[in-house]
Amino acid sequence: MIGYRTLGPVAIIQFQRPSALNAFTKGMREGLGAALRQAEDPSVGAVVLTGEGRAFSVGQDVQELQEAYREGAPQLGRLIDEEWGPIVRAMRALPKPVIAAVNGVAAGGGLTLALAADMRLAAAGGSFLAAFVNVGLVPDSGAAHMLVRHLGLSKALELALTGEALRAEPALAAGLVASVHPDAESLLEAAIERARRLAAAPPLAVRAIKDVLYRAADADFESVLDLEVRLQDRLGRTADHREALAAFLEKRTPSFEGR
Repeated sequence: MIGYRTLGPVAIIQFQRPSALNAFTKGMREGLGAALRQAEDPSVGAVVLTGEGRAFSVGQDVQELQEAYREGAPQLGRLIDEEWGPIVRAMRALPKPVIAAVNGVAAGGGLTLALAADMRLAAAGGSFLAAFVNVGLVPDSGAAHMLVRHLGLSKALELALTGEALRAEPALAAGLVASVHPDAESLLEAAIERARRLAAAPPLAVRAIKDVLYRAADADFESVLDLEVRLQDRLGRTADHREALAAFLEKRTPSFEGR
């Protein structure tokens, strides 16, 4: 469900579960981690992340968590700390540029992956959705930190509190994406061309630029990520989260009680 191919110095990693809007399972998280390690090959100069079908990714597959919910003890903190967090860290640590080609909706964990890329290009139908509040949770795996860094506190709060989508054109105006393209095909072509140019840059300089700029912007990234783990673990045990999840699966409007 994670595709990996190279075009010269460009590695293209594709989320290939279009029937589920590229919702991530454990196998996909493992596959993405393996693909990022494969992209460490010295012959690869830049990486493009994209999705197959109508979505970039809608993040965590909630169906995958049903057994844990039935047992009454979902350990969302452990899931983030052990499976999602390492992916984001790997993207940040990769000593070459990572471009997210956002072909459709990037929601929840999919938004996190798009934010963790070094730059984002989007199709005209693409959108960014901090959907965590809709299921009674907080942005996680570094998403809270990255939303504020990319968009500023005011816009980050707006998106995180409302759960509303930020469409491609407003995202371009906000500086979240570098360019917007008519469709997924032209988007991927533009992303590959951008990646080729970046791959031609001096690799030691590219690595150093990533390192120094992220250090400058992310002075407290680790503490925020740790806070997200604790908050998500606590919120994952609330009745409101269970109700939101049940309503989502049953396709009805949730009723929250604040507990």
